[in-house]
Amino acid sequence: MDKTICALGLMSGTSMDGVDASLISSDGEKNINIIGNIYLKYDSELKNSLKKFSLKINSLDDLKKHKVEFDSLERKITIKHSEVSSNICKQFNCKPDIIGFHGQTILHKPIEKYSIQMGDAQLLSQLLRNDIVYQFRKKDIDNEGEGAPLTPIYHHNLKKKLKIRNQVIFLNIGGISNFTFTDSNDFFAQDIGPGNCLMDEYLNKIKNLDFDKDGKLAASGEIDISLINNLLDHEHYNSINKHSFDIKDFDINFVKGLTIENALANLNFFTAKLITTNLKKHIKGNFLIILCGGGRKNKTLILNIKKNLKNKIINIDEYGIDGDFVESQAFAYLSIRSILKKKITFPETTKVKEAITGGELIKFN
Repeated sequence: MDKTICALGLMSGTSMDGVDASLISSDGEKNINIIGNIYLKYDSELKNSLKKFSLKINSLDDLKKHKVEFDSLERKITIKHSEVSSNICKQFNCKPDIIGFHGQTILHKPIEKYSIQMGDAQLLSQLLRNDIVYQFRKKDIDNEGEGAPLTPIYHHNLKKKLKIRNQVIFLNIGGISNFTFTDSNDFFAQDIGPGNCLMDEYLNKIKNLDFDKDGKLAASGEIDISLINNLLDHEHYNSINKHSFDIKDFDINFVKGLTIENALANLNFFTAKLITTNLKKHIKGNFLIILCGGGRKNKTLILNIKKNLKNKIINIDEYGIDGDFVESQAFAYLSIRSILKKKITFPETTKVKEAITGGELIKFN
């Protein structure tokens, strides 16, 4: 029997607005105890610097050109991760055995054999005086996988913890959307399109806002169905389910010239249409869908998704789990599986050639 390990998971998503932190204890299987979650928001200067830097980086050559800026930002966000880690450990009076450090994704190009996460794990280990697991995607990509999605094994065992007997779909809507289909023994997963990234990028560029709260602006606009259908007929979007995604795989140029409300209405509807179209390519059946991630709070997006699906759709919050922190919990869980040498990615989730463990361990000396 595996021992129970206490782990801290840290996740900074594509919104680049802060760090989610979660403490759990687990044996790396269905024994999962969620101790607590907190969020630390980045100050506006750091957030804007990260977003501006990300826009400059489209290749490894770009990273080399901007290495000094990368190193400076990496140190700053690592210190922020140490702050939220100290805060959550103090708040819940818990010293973790291991810390799962995802870092900030800057560029994800698995076809070109790399995925870059900003974050200095060695520095974090020294600041927190703790062992760190990081580089969760590298071994998967090195073995012909796509490095994403990484959360399915957590979804699969979370279903067991919650004692959900039926087959179920976890639909995570973050910057990118992905799903996990799971029953008692098997599971498979796939990135299926944008999540919040298009709407957030547009609002940040046009109004310097982080997101459309509750989807209210989108709800007040008009949808151009012919515009959306022309986009969906394009070859790029017909082949879109063939790989995992970076937010730079999508753009917002098709709403140029529209009013803010109409632009958001079309970005919202387009996002929902891609999610549901690609979900239906993989899933046949009227299974329960459980929503996770920040996108579940966008009422207009969820309404558009529901219009295209017959499935019953509920928030994971109805099971007593805060849907904002499922990914940070997952990286705590993956760090546990990593040090126990359990598999974290699978042919059915990332297309890796065989199920493998992953993550690199830094021992605090």
